[in-house]
Amino acid sequence: MIKRVFLWLFFLAAAVLVGQQLLKGTGYFLLVLPDGKTSIEMSFWTALVLVVISWWVAAWLLHFLGWLVHPLRGLKDRHLRFKNQRALKLTVKGLVELAQGRWRRARKLLSKSAKYSGAPLINYLAAAQAAHYEGKNADVETFLKEAEKSTPSAGIAIDFLQARIQLDQGHYEQALATLVRLHEKVPSHPVVLRQLRDVHLALADWKPLIQLLPELRRHQIGSLEELNQLERQVYLRRLDELLRDVRLADNFMAVKDLWEGLPSRMKLEDELILAWLKVLIKQGELGLAEQLLNRSLKDTWSAKLVEHYGLLPKEAEPKRRLLEAEQWLKERPNDPVLLHALARISQQQALWGKALEYYQASYQLEVKDQLCAEMSQLYLALGEERKADFFQKLAMQGLQRQLPTLPLPTKK
Repeated sequence: MIKRVFLWLFFLAAAVLVGQQLLKGTGYFLLVLPDGKTSIEMSFWTALVLVVISWWVAAWLLHFLGWLVHPLRGLKDRHLRFKNQRALKLTVKGLVELAQGRWRRARKLLSKSAKYSGAPLINYLAAAQAAHYEGKNADVETFLKEAEKSTPSAGIAIDFLQARIQLDQGHYEQALATLVRLHEKVPSHPVVLRQLRDVHLALADWKPLIQLLPELRRHQIGSLEELNQLERQVYLRRLDELLRDVRLADNFMAVKDLWEGLPSRMKLEDELILAWLKVLIKQGELGLAEQLLNRSLKDTWSAKLVEHYGLLPKEAEPKRRLLEAEQWLKERPNDPVLLHALARISQQQALWGKALEYYQASYQLEVKDQLCAEMSQLYLALGEERKADFFQKLAMQGLQRQLPTLPLPTKK
């Protein structure tokens, strides 16, 4: 709009200037030929009009001469324009059919229009997508090859579609190979990173997924909570994978390296601490296991860790653990889990009376089936059958409350 206004203003100014010049006089134009005797004289405006007409005639003659040299060029250009217009109509129609879910018709229209299109990449890619939805896997491969042949520089776009199709088909190994190739070409592409994450999860490839985690965080592939949850899941699954190996002795260093390589925030996670604790106990590294729990409880108090502190084997210095736990009790005198752990450690040292005191103190604060069962077992070993029977019944009642409601036969 602004350009039009300026253009009209320019023409108006030019017209005013020409009008002023006409009012001043017509002027004249004198042309003297080289012989010096012949001359042509006319008004300036007549000469200007003749120059414009001469330029137009010269341009028309050049165009006419060009047509004489190549008389079919115009027909060829018009035919090419017609083909492109036809291809564009077929492409638009095919894309509409694809959007409406008519895969077979979309595939035919798009593959047909690709033959007439000047840029067939879009046609072949859309046709491959339609063939995929239709279940024509052989046609998918054909269209992708044609797309690559028509536009060799469009490898990234072709790989994107191929990865998407492979994921839809559940061919995760093939999709992984395609996505790894894409990741090398566009390492920071968020869609590639997201799909790589999903494929590794589907294939339970925990080790490469651990290597991918920093990139997922750097490019914010997911919310902070989702990334933290994914990180926790991946490290736990990798630990479980190593622990399931029957040759744990051979894998101990691998598990240790994994633990030491954990981000500091992950070393505060109870589940990861307990997984590493399990490895240490299985390897007989009871001193390291005790140190792990002590250090972790100083950083963050956790009922789960306190419970496992009381469940460490008898060989893990119960006397020292008892003194340490009694120091914690001064700060948390009403902690039922800590009292339960103290009872277990006391029982490991054959301090039966002290163990019962801690059991009873924990029982007064929180009644748990496990606690009642352990008290019943200790009372029975001490010969106090009535108390053993009482706590045994409490434990059984708790167990019965956890049973599902199922029909039972009626007494006749």
